[in-house]
Amino acid sequence: MVGLNIQAIFAKATTAVEFMYDKKATIRRQMAVVKENGADGMEWVPIHEGVPCRLSNPGLNNTNQSEANVIKYDVKLFLSSEFEVKAGDEITIHILKGDQIVSSVDYESSKEPFVYVSHQEVLLVRKEFA
Repeated sequence: MVGLNIQAIFAKATTAVEFMYDKKATIRRQMAVVKENGADGMEWVPIHEGVPCRLSNPGLNNTNQSEANVIKYDVKLFLSSEFEVKAGDEITIHILKGDQIVSSVDYESSKEPFVYVSHQEVLLVRKEFA
């Protein structure tokens, strides 16, 4: 009986998922810093840049709030499980044409990622006004 090499199976699954990555991400996290005047503060610091990824839009919810029409996007981000993503990280998705960034979209927050051997999935929320 031939034994299955589970690592080889996972490697093939990872390669198949990464083949679909068509965007790049910048992941920022709030970090404690010391300002020039010596005061303590918090700043958004890039943790990972140029991360290959893919987006999926599982739902679009439009809601009326007072007089403004708020558009709320629920987006799922797929990326390698090698990159640490934490709840609350800010993530900018860069849309590419070839190797050039043609536009970028900022997301306000992320939730805890679902980490798998082949990839991870991060739920993102983007809010805009129509």
